Amino acid sequence: MSHTCHNLLIHCMDFRLHEDIKNWMQNQGILGDTDLVSVAGAGKDIINPEWPLYREYVLRQVQLSIKLHDMKRVILMHHTDCGAYGGKSAFGGSPEKEEQKHIADMQGAAALLKQKWPDLQVSLVLAKMEGGKVAEFKEIG
Repeated sequence: MSHTCHNLLIHCMDFRLHEDIKNWMQNQGILGDTDLVSVAGAGKDIINPEWPLYREYVLRQVQLSIKLHDMKRVILMHHTDCGAYGGKSAFGGSPEKEEQKHIADMQGAAALLKQKWPDLQVSLVLAKMEGGKVAEFKEIG
């Protein structure tokens, strides 16, 4: 393999995140060492796809990153106020319920990824939105 990277970041396509994600990646020391997959809802289609082909698409990107770039870690990043989840209003105004849903879906997606690729490391990050920007990147243990 002529070129490798250690990470694959699956994140939401929401344009509001782009600059903050780039800065986060720079701070993490992974900018330039990470394949990127940008899909609405990030891991939502892994755990709860509207159509099975959506799951297959995301999993194919993981498979290709492993095959082509010898990637070892997937970073699954969700964000609050995500349109694919219906935005903040879908949770009855409860930030706690919204956060719990994203964490549960990320954990379910991580379990599916680990089942398919047992040696894969999976990291979970929730970007908490305030005023249309990321206020905090919260790593989920």
